[in-house]
Amino acid sequence: MAFLLAIFPIIVVLIGMIFFHRSGTFVSVIGWILAALLAVTYFHTPWEVVIGASIVGIIKAFGITLAVIFTMFLIFLMRETMALSKIIEYVRGIAKTKEEQTLFLGMGFGTLSTALGMVTPAMFPPIFRLLGFTPFAAIAVSILCYDPLTSFALFSIPITLPAEVAYKVFKITPPGIDSLQSFIWDYTLKITAFLPPISVAFALLMLWTVGGNDALRRHWPAAFLSGLILSFTALFLAWTRIVPVEVIGILSGLSTMIFVNIYYRRKNNQKEVSTERPPFNKELLVASSPILILILLSFVVNFPPIKGYLSNVLGDKEIIHVFADKKEDLNILANVWFWIFVVCLLSIVILRPSKEVLGKVTKVWITRIWGPFLAYSLFFAVAFIMAWSAMEIVEGKLVPGPYFKEYNMNIVIAQTFAKVFGSAYPLVVPFLGLIGTFVGGSTTASNVLFAKIQWSTTLQVLGPQAFMWVFAAHAVGGGIASAITPSKITNAAATIGVSGREEGRFIKATLLPVILVTLITGIILMVYLYLFP
Repeated sequence: MAFLLAIFPIIVVLIGMIFFHRSGTFVSVIGWILAALLAVTYFHTPWEVVIGASIVGIIKAFGITLAVIFTMFLIFLMRETMALSKIIEYVRGIAKTKEEQTLFLGMGFGTLSTALGMVTPAMFPPIFRLLGFTPFAAIAVSILCYDPLTSFALFSIPITLPAEVAYKVFKITPPGIDSLQSFIWDYTLKITAFLPPISVAFALLMLWTVGGNDALRRHWPAAFLSGLILSFTALFLAWTRIVPVEVIGILSGLSTMIFVNIYYRRKNNQKEVSTERPPFNKELLVASSPILILILLSFVVNFPPIKGYLSNVLGDKEIIHVFADKKEDLNILANVWFWIFVVCLLSIVILRPSKEVLGKVTKVWITRIWGPFLAYSLFFAVAFIMAWSAMEIVEGKLVPGPYFKEYNMNIVIAQTFAKVFGSAYPLVVPFLGLIGTFVGGSTTASNVLFAKIQWSTTLQVLGPQAFMWVFAAHAVGGGIASAITPSKITNAAATIGVSGREEGRFIKATLLPVILVTLITGIILMVYLYLFP
């Protein structure tokens, strides 16, 4: 009963989107209400903890929600000033067909952009619509391109932050791990060991959403090879450690873009198709300057020494007390959303929209930002309600209550899986990552919130030597979940102004492939644990 009630909000969200075509915004509200009521009435959680967890979740989501809404403003501004149209014409000259554009922009530039901290579900849908993609395909590619190397998003924060929390806060020290850096590199290498089949699967899934079986039949070699190039580049860089972890995703995405471009140029030359490139002139430079500036700023601001400096500039002025002993550092200057906001201001100066155009952009922006903002915020709130269920406030501190081990929602889910599957527990490890990201909308949050649970369960079922593989598989499962995360789907739909029906259609189309790829990840985990005991 406890297990069914713990996952009940998730089931309701899925049913609402798939069968009733409700938007991610609507189901996020329903999911949050259900999670809150269940936490209080069944999982022994005081109301003040539920409310506090919700507020912390909403604040934690600022890093994503504010990045999303400012990215939406930037894209709307570029669209209305015709800057986006100029970029699209240039892209058409480089990548001729929709399939080539899917792999070049989706697999390649999508991975690079994600690694730099850009929000592809907010940025890409209008681009793909202008390229002639259907609303369904525009949403699909924009979300799926977030997946193949999700762990390397935002300069690899989904790897480095959970590793730091696991090692320093939770004191998790598997055999052979003697420092934070060794934890990070071992974690990174093991994540990349899962990626070749995962990246290939997502490349093929992108093609299928764009052109169905015909696109797969004609372009599967390019998709297959681009997935391998992407993943093996990351694997090689993680194994050799010749570059910092933070830039692995950038170089992997860039190498994939280069490969796709060379592959199709050779293919087109063999077919005597024109491959003449359009000129990159001053007009195009001005049109693309917002994206180029954003790429430059993202790279500079997220460079570890600079990011560390920016994190400390405002000091205690940006730390707020939420409830009990929980404080949150807003970390404004080191957060990518702040610099997207700066680019928005610069873009108004550079693109020089008229008063009427700026008014139209602002009106559309204000109308469409609330859906993604609410969806991300409330799903983050649900994630923290689940993580802090069965906790209470004692002497001003949030601590596990007397029923914590039996009624914490995350522990209930993990231990139920462990009891049911026993030695086959590795099969369901990535599904816990899937659930964590599906609910919270963030792979980073999933990895952090489940780190200690996975450690305890692994000690009980498999032994400490298996933990790093388990933790890596959990992260990969969380990355796969981005393909069906309601908050991301709502975000993508809002940028092109489509309804909940398109959101439901997308999640219905990708749910089974996502479950299959997650299962494959579990099978790979079992193989790795057998080969490397």
